[in-house]
Amino acid sequence: MDKEAGLEELEIPGIPEALDHPELLFDYDVPWTVSLVREGISALVRAAGEDLEELLESASEGARLEVRSTKMEAERVDRDLRDMSRERLLPDEMTLQKIARYEAHLSRGLYQAKHELEALQTKRSGGAAPLARLDVQGLEG
Repeated sequence: MDKEAGLEELEIPGIPEALDHPELLFDYDVPWTVSLVREGISALVRAAGEDLEELLESASEGARLEVRSTKMEAERVDRDLRDMSRERLLPDEMTLQKIARYEAHLSRGLYQAKHELEALQTKRSGGAAPLARLDVQGLEG
């Protein structure tokens, strides 16, 4: 309570009535400078009975931790986006089944055309081409 009462009466150099009317901090005509901010921080630190260097070091460390945390969060979001993108590369199960059927149909048609071509080439060169052909695919053994 004592600190709050002291802060209400605190005067920051160059900023009149800043704590009584916080909206003045944004409408204030004097441009914010590093020295003005440091003077304000010094006044607050003196009123609170804290050490300025410790406060600045603590604020700097807090900012570093926040930056590190934000970078890690951004990397996580990027990783999640890549994962979601990969998930969307493959179609659903029904579409995959249709594609597999079409591929099998095209494969059978390709082998049939290949056999007919071989038979025509064999007949053209004077050989006898069998009517039935058998293709066996798979691993030996």
